[in-house]
Amino acid sequence: MLKRITKKKSLLLTAAVLAAMSVPAYAAEKKPEDGKAIKTGAVVVTASRTEQEVKETPSTVEVITREDIDKMGAESVAQALQLAIGMDIQENAMVGNRVSIRGMETNQTLILIDGRRVRTEDTGSTMNFYEFERINIDDVERIEIVRGAASSLYGSEALGGVINIIRKRPDEQKTSVTLDWTTRRKDAGIRFDAGKHGNWNIAASFKVSDYRERGTDDKSNMYGKKYFFNIEGRMDVAKDKWLDVFADYLIEDQYMKGIIIRKNKPTIYHGRDYDHTRLSTGVKYAGRDKRGNYEMQVYYTRFHKDQNQRNRANHDLLGFDDMTFNSLIFDGRRSMQLSKDHLLTFGGEYREESYDSTRLTGNGSMSREGVVSPFGKRSVNYAALYVQDEWLLNPDWLLIPSVRWDYSSSFGSKVTGKLGTTYKINKDLRFKANIGTAYRAPTASELYLDWDGMPGGERVKLWFHGNPNLKPETSLNFDVGLEMEKDKTFGKITYFHNKVHDLIYGYSQFQYMPPPMRSINHIFYDNETDVTLQGLEFEVKQSLGSGFNARGLYTYLDARNDKDIRLTGRPYHKASLQLSYEDQKNGWDATLWNDWIADYYYAEAVGRRTIYKNAAISILNLVVNKKINDRFSAYFGIDNLLDTYNDNLGYDGRIWRGGVNVTF
Repeated sequence: MLKRITKKKSLLLTAAVLAAMSVPAYAAEKKPEDGKAIKTGAVVVTASRTEQEVKETPSTVEVITREDIDKMGAESVAQALQLAIGMDIQENAMVGNRVSIRGMETNQTLILIDGRRVRTEDTGSTMNFYEFERINIDDVERIEIVRGAASSLYGSEALGGVINIIRKRPDEQKTSVTLDWTTRRKDAGIRFDAGKHGNWNIAASFKVSDYRERGTDDKSNMYGKKYFFNIEGRMDVAKDKWLDVFADYLIEDQYMKGIIIRKNKPTIYHGRDYDHTRLSTGVKYAGRDKRGNYEMQVYYTRFHKDQNQRNRANHDLLGFDDMTFNSLIFDGRRSMQLSKDHLLTFGGEYREESYDSTRLTGNGSMSREGVVSPFGKRSVNYAALYVQDEWLLNPDWLLIPSVRWDYSSSFGSKVTGKLGTTYKINKDLRFKANIGTAYRAPTASELYLDWDGMPGGERVKLWFHGNPNLKPETSLNFDVGLEMEKDKTFGKITYFHNKVHDLIYGYSQFQYMPPPMRSINHIFYDNETDVTLQGLEFEVKQSLGSGFNARGLYTYLDARNDKDIRLTGRPYHKASLQLSYEDQKNGWDATLWNDWIADYYYAEAVGRRTIYKNAAISILNLVVNKKINDRFSAYFGIDNLLDTYNDNLGYDGRIWRGGVNVTF
């Protein structure tokens, strides 16, 4: 009898473990929902590289639609993500934003545009920080956010999750003009959609963003212009077969003031010039047949950064940085319906990345206006294969295993996997769970950096040193959750747990020097042992009737290293209460929301000591839209309505904003 009970418990435990492990899901036919009810039927393509309904996919997914973007009056991707759950998009000190999901670092989130990798800076303090300001929001159709480990499908960087920015591909001919103005910047853009002409559908866009120069006490003091150019097209090769082409060009012409505080008085000088260009272009062949979908693509990116530092008195050149990031990527995938219960997806990727820079270990020299700087070149090659099965065990239970093999010329091979499940407890209630491994490869800068900074500092110099012996960061991630929707109510609660090994971090060693130089702060990279991030995400939506809807979000995050010490730059508590109103008959909609951050843990230097503190803040925001007719709409918004300041959390007062959109 005891043996029977033990065996029964073992079988139940095995079933529970299988149910608690998960990955992405499948697309199912659903009946249209009542317009007055909460809608959860959006389709996503990022979670499993196949089309799935959000309610069906095991992954924790959120979709920011074009309708959401317009209602926010968003002039950037960062603005569009303000109402997302569990994300930290705190403003960076040089006109950029953190990209943190569930407390992970910014460089542990993978950013994609139409499923393509973005070639960006590669240090821990710059990777992904500026990307949300480098995308023309006028071209964006929707933004898909996948939380949790995703390396089994996407490879390196996807420890915290994936953000896939999907651009418009309309079929009708139209021209749209957008004008945005805020107390921080002004934008003007035009987009032309040619519509379908023969076998071709072509669209082109141009936009200029002008960031304003701010006050002397403002740490975010990078200003100047950005220019966005995009052209893309689709040619129908044959029935259910098409060819996509695209070319993007970005120009950043910006400046950053230098500020020195002497006797409590700021001294301003012209600091650094930032002249950046990025060209991305590629071609994709895709189609579908009776077995499923397929695609193959190749795309190339060249990102050049030219930075100069000038003397604050006479503007003589003191130092310069010249950096060129190149990437060439081939990838492809195939989805096949093996049976009515199995959808198999497999694919591969080959990637060549190179980095030429004055910041790397030098093998030559460059000169400019009599200033000489060492110049180095490094490259890393990657290859990968992956496979995934979307297995419908029965009408109520979906199981998705996936596995990926990656090879890097810098560290060798890495295998990651994920298992996800969605189980329908009843027609209104679902159980979801995922478990997976992920990794982040050390970048060329972390491996080979040798940069003593631009000269001209106040007797202190930073000197960064790479470490060619760095190991990849790895993680084990799992989450379990419940989702429910019934008529006018939707609710979701998720517990997540992420254990990160060999976290790459920088540490300092001071070298004291004779006058006039006071010291050199040498910064080295190494692998830290373990970091654990865990917490809860809670979301509830309620239709209140008469055009009113309410949404509440709450995230609890506990992030600690292996010595049980809290990680800085993260709050224990983050909450948001959002009230929206829509009057379709008269063309009005409005959103009022309040964000709360509590127990935000940060470090502050006081003399030679470091003091750890907690910060809290409450921020109220408002945006109102008016659709005047089918061709003209306008919005007005106030961020930080109560004019709250907090340097540690990146809030420095009220922001007025407004804009118009005209379609011809």
